[in-house]
Amino acid sequence: MSDINTLISIENWHAAARPNPTERDFNVQLGCHFEEIAEMLETLDIDTEDAAEALYWVGKLARKLKKGEARARIVFPVSMLDALCDQIVTAVGVGYCAGMNVAGAAERVNQSNWTKFVDGRPVRDENGKIVKGPDYLAPELGSFVS
Repeated sequence: MSDINTLISIENWHAAARPNPTERDFNVQLGCHFEEIAEMLETLDIDTEDAAEALYWVGKLARKLKKGEARARIVFPVSMLDALCDQIVTAVGVGYCAGMNVAGAAERVNQSNWTKFVDGRPVRDENGKIVKGPDYLAPELGSFVS
């Protein structure tokens, strides 16, 4: 699968999971996005005490958004889209600089995410977050790290 097809397949996964996304869906997904940022921060040893504080606040915001205890709305949609695209570009750059094959890993993670569906429907928790289904296959990513 080409890199652009992986991105399209990821979009299709989200469309299958939420054919008509609501404001609540947006907030849960935004919470999941911040949760991934917090998980990334946990993998790093950053030599400043500010890192622990950032991890705390990003994690707290992620939990609140996913539980419906906080609500976000987009004020500047074009700037939001630009920021999302820049995050994709910079994320790939971080992985590249660390000797990682992000494109290959993204394809593997995407394949894994499709196993969170049962009979064509996503498995969800009580907050609407898509979770691992009974046939979930975790992605093996070791071969994408040098």
